[in-house]
Formats: sequence, C-alpha cells, structure tokens
Amino acid sequence: MAGPARWRYPAILILLLGGVSGAALALGSTLFLAQGMGWDPRAAFFLGTLLNQGFHFVYYRVIHVNPEIQLRTPLPTHFLLSLAVSGLSAGLLGALLPVTGGLVPSLLAALAILSLVNLLVNRISTFSSSSLASVEYRGMNESYYDDHVDQAKVGRFKAWYHGSRFDRLAEHVGQWYRKGMKVADLGCGNCRWNLAGLPVTGVDINEGMLRWAKKQGRLKDFRARPDLSRTGLPTRGFHLVVMSEVLEHVLDHRAVLGEVRRILKDDGNFLITVPYDFFLGPFFVLFNLNCLYMGYVKGSRYHRFRCGHVHHFTKTRLRETLRRNGFLLTQVRVVNGLLLYASARKDPAWSAEPRLSSRSARN
Repeated sequence: MAGPARWRYPAILILLLGGVSGAALALGSTLFLAQGMGWDPRAAFFLGTLLNQGFHFVYYRVIHVNPEIQLRTPLPTHFLLSLAVSGLSAGLLGALLPVTGGLVPSLLAALAILSLVNLLVNRISTFSSSSLASVEYRGMNESYYDDHVDQAKVGRFKAWYHGSRFDRLAEHVGQWYRKGMKVADLGCGNCRWNLAGLPVTGVDINEGMLRWAKKQGRLKDFRARPDLSRTGLPTRGFHLVVMSEVLEHVLDHRAVLGEVRRILKDDGNFLITVPYDFFLGPFFVLFNLNCLYMGYVKGSRYHRFRCGHVHHFTKTRLRETLRRNGFLLTQVRVVNGLLLYASARKDPAWSAEPRLSSRSARN
C-alpha cells in the first residue's frame, strides 16, 4: 500500500526556514507594538513570541506535510507551553534591556538565545525519520540487542534497562501463552526476549537477525519482510501477536494493525509494548539525551534519526490508536516509569471505514 504523499525537503532546510520566518514575525510584531503602538516592550515581546509559537504550530502541522518530522504536541499542551515560553521570553527581554541599552539590540539578543534553546530542546527532539532509520537498522549486527544487555559494551544503566524490558516482555507473553499456542512477533529483531524458546514466528526487515535468532532457538520460523503490513502469514493463524516497541516506528498504523487483525485469531490476544513517551517525561528526556549523545558524539546515524520514533504514546494515545484500528485495550501498565505494556483483543463491533488511495486523495 502506498504511503501518504509528502514533501521531501532536507530537515535542516525546514528547520532554518521555520526558524527565520518565526523570528522575523516575532521581531516585526514586537517593534510595531512597542515603537508604533507605545506598548511596554515586555508585553509586546510576549505577544510577538506567542505569535511565533502559533506560526510554528501551523507550519509543522499544516504547511509542512511530512508526517515523519511533524511537531506532534497536542493543541492544549502546545498552547500552555506557548504561554510559558512567551512569559519567559518577556522576562528575558526585561533582563537584557538594562544591559544592551536599546530595544533592538535586546530583541536580537533575546531571539538568538531563544533560538538556541529552541533548537536544543524542541527541534532536535521532534526530528525523526522512520524510513531513514529503517535503512540503518536493516544493516545492524545480528547480536545488536544482546549487546545492549552487556554492561561492558553499553554501561550499567542501559544494560539494566534493556535487560529489564526483555525480561518483562517474556513475563508479559507468558501471562497469556498456553502450550500449543502459535505466536507471531512482528518487528522481532533477534527476539532477545524469547530465551525460553516458545514457538514464535518472527517477522522483521533485518534478515541477519532473524537467521541468528533461529539458530539460537528463539524462533521456530521467520519471514524477512520490508513491510509489516504484508507479512505473508496465514489469516487467523496465531493465538498471540506480539509487537514490542514497534508501533512508535510505524508510519501507517492503519495498514500494519489491519495486518495484525488479519493474522490474529478472533479470540486471540495482541500484546504490545511502546515507550511511555510524553513531553518532558522520563523517557522523553533520557531518550533524547541518548539520541544526541549517540548521534552527534558517537556518530550513529540511526540515533540521529531518533531511531525512527515518529509516534509518542501515552495510555490515552495507545488506547485511541488501537480503537481506531479495530482493537479494544484490555490491559495497560507502566513499567519502570519508561514503557507501556498492554494487551488488546479484536473489537467484534468494528468495521473498517472506506479509505481513499493516496493517488485518489491527491487528485
């Protein structure tokens, strides 16, 4: 199934265009209000910054249509954050005015400081590319996930984090698995969680990981597929379908979750884990710091694309994503404050809504 049409401009060009345009709007509106209308400079800059924030909301949601690098902050949250940023900006300008001795130099200095902070805190944290990250992932070493539980290779915290998530996933699957059940793991990597050797059929884009996992006894069978919406697995062939930390990478949830519905038995269980990723939450902070370090200090292109994380899940967002695609969430819990572990079943009352093809939608 063809993906949505989108503009393919370099991320740095999009960033610069949005930043320059927004700064010009803030500067022009502040000067007009302060010098032309006689407003207090701080109040003028407050409103100018608020207009700048509104511009960026429109720019990343409407004007720029690439779904991989949109700013995805919900409108109420974005508005509250915009008010906070505008208030801090007004305070910054007030502090700079006595130092610079003039409105224009103070405005330019404030905009420079705000642009730098915005770049570090906001923009880098929202640039992701599922498609580019998947290119990097496809060539990763077969023992990549095993390496992540080795303290000597990744450090104590990372080894604990990844070891814990694999152990908890094994427990999560074990809660539902009964002897004789068939299990499919979509986006399984080398299936590091399945050290017990359950009869799992794995699907992934990294064929090296799949072959290695089968040799290790973690997979009974596998399919190397570039698209999880076309697994080639039998219809209603599995009692359990597992997707662990995959949905945040998937651009087209409708297609992939439609495939899960197809291969899952009507009374089967869909087992999901995703990052518990809300703005300025523990995962958000740690993940973005790690991406900055690994991407720009250690040189990992995979991390420069934020590992392909193009969706950010809370309990509500996960429930709504599943509901829109024919599943009822039956259980969800937060693990280590960083991940969501959930289970879902098919919604018997759900029916797929008609969908225009991308070609029809463009005509």
